[in-house]
Amino acid sequence: MDTLNDDALIRILGYLDLKSQQVMLTLHPRFYNLMSIVWSSRYKTVRMSLYEAKFSIDHLRYFFRSICKTVQVMHLRMMSAEQYGVLIGFIFPKVYDFRFATVPSKLLSDSDIPKLIATFPNLKTFSPQGNFSGRYFTDFPLLERLTLTYCKHFSVENLANVMKERKLKEIKLCLFDRKTIEKSPICLPADSLDNLESIKLELDELPWFEDHLERLNCLSELTVCGPGFMGTLPLLCRKLGCLTQKHHFKILETCNTTDTLCTVIGSRLRVDALKIVTDNYLLEDMGYFSPNNFQYIQQLFFKSCCIQEKKHLNNLMHNIANVEIVSFEQCVFTFDNYEFVVAKIVEKRDKLLQVNVFQNTCVFTKQPWIFSKVGQHSLVQFMDGKNFEYTYEPIYMTFK
Repeated sequence: MDTLNDDALIRILGYLDLKSQQVMLTLHPRFYNLMSIVWSSRYKTVRMSLYEAKFSIDHLRYFFRSICKTVQVMHLRMMSAEQYGVLIGFIFPKVYDFRFATVPSKLLSDSDIPKLIATFPNLKTFSPQGNFSGRYFTDFPLLERLTLTYCKHFSVENLANVMKERKLKEIKLCLFDRKTIEKSPICLPADSLDNLESIKLELDELPWFEDHLERLNCLSELTVCGPGFMGTLPLLCRKLGCLTQKHHFKILETCNTTDTLCTVIGSRLRVDALKIVTDNYLLEDMGYFSPNNFQYIQQLFFKSCCIQEKKHLNNLMHNIANVEIVSFEQCVFTFDNYEFVVAKIVEKRDKLLQVNVFQNTCVFTKQPWIFSKVGQHSLVQFMDGKNFEYTYEPIYMTFK
């Protein structure tokens, strides 16, 4: 080891995982001294469970000391009271994104917020967990993005204060129950919402924002969380009429709801990528649709859906003239041995259609769904089966 220079040792130590690096700290003073360089260069972003990391308190203190001047993003899970005490013993001037979860979940309270402000003076994104009422949250001088989902005692009044004072770019709620919302109406000045780019909330929380939706020119993402139910999307389309008329959807995803396809087509929503997850009554009305119904949809993704009859799938495949990608991923079909007849698919098409078929099942055989391609054409291409990305939220929208 004595023949290796520091650069060589730093490279070797950098190849080790975190637990192995902690072991190396105890083996030789050179390893201990060089590990600070390894950690400060590697950990510009820290995402870890402190329980799984198995730091001793001394090693955790050394870890924080090593990275405190360089780290920019910290997401810490399973943080104990003793570990929290070590954390606030340092200042992290470059951290702009701090998210944490503690053990127990109610470990921290309002009195800890001034300590966190001192520890993270330039914080812009904050996702806390604890018994926070919202007091002192306006004292974060640069706060832009706030997640309150894990702050069950946050008050409506303090939410309004934060929105007014900080003019946030992102707010994630999914926090207040209907009784609280009905008892505590909130009045948000229109200019307090002008900077909002992303909103995540329960449907019951939407009334706090819906009167001002028309002027949210920066809004690029809206998520409606909570349990899905029939009619969610039609209701949302009525409530968000000003948005759906004004914006072009990059992505519209629904999960555990029904009538998504009918609603999108009936509302003439302009959607680049329509993603439908777990809809068991998906294509029953497809016989009434024509190619014109799909003129505003570019990509169609069906995930974990139930396709009930062969004629429904035929109606879909033969009428999506404007669609560029159609995907069936982990769906259940009530029929087997389906034939994709290429000549019928291209009859009304003048652009390429890519078809993705991945890990589907026949409900009767409990075996992989059997399909075949009949014919070839330059306008139809079958992709190697793949899984696309989904949020699995009841309603998820991104806008152009």
